[in-house]
Amino acid sequence: MKFLSNFGWFDMLVMAIGMTLGATATHVYDTAQIEITKANLAGVKAHYSDQQAQATQAALVRLQEATQRANALQNTLDATEQRLATTKTELSNEIQKSTTGRACLNGRTVGLLNRATTGSEPAILPSATSGPAEASTGFATDTDIASWINSATAQYNTCRARLDALIDWHMSTPEKGVQHD
Repeated sequence: MKFLSNFGWFDMLVMAIGMTLGATATHVYDTAQIEITKANLAGVKAHYSDQQAQATQAALVRLQEATQRANALQNTLDATEQRLATTKTELSNEIQKSTTGRACLNGRTVGLLNRATTGSEPAILPSATSGPAEASTGFATDTDIASWINSATAQYNTCRARLDALIDWHMSTPEKGVQHD
């Protein structure tokens, strides 16, 4: 404390006032810096909130566009399926009028085709005879075959329409749709 003993009371007062002013100035400066930092942080938060709001709005717009596209594709698919069902019904009516109901395929052939459509392994069949098939084994008429073709065609076209709609959904952009035949 020998250092302080060389100072008089006036010097000590000046030093105390200087230290007080220095501490006050430092406090004022620090407080101002804190307020500036708070203001900057508020600006960053506001900017982030704006970005979040813009991202949310953009996502909402994309969702609305996707919903509109999905609805349009579903309406097109529904109309296509309705048209295909009407065509199938009309063809069924015409098939009944234009076929005779005469035997066209023997029972053995019908059995082979039925196994092929179920995907089962074909059984080992006896060798074909040179004569007509037995009457008890059943047969398919020209009406049966035409009806089967009509039904298979309708199922194929419905499946194709559904796949085309699915492809349209994934491949088209909201601005440009892809059309299938």
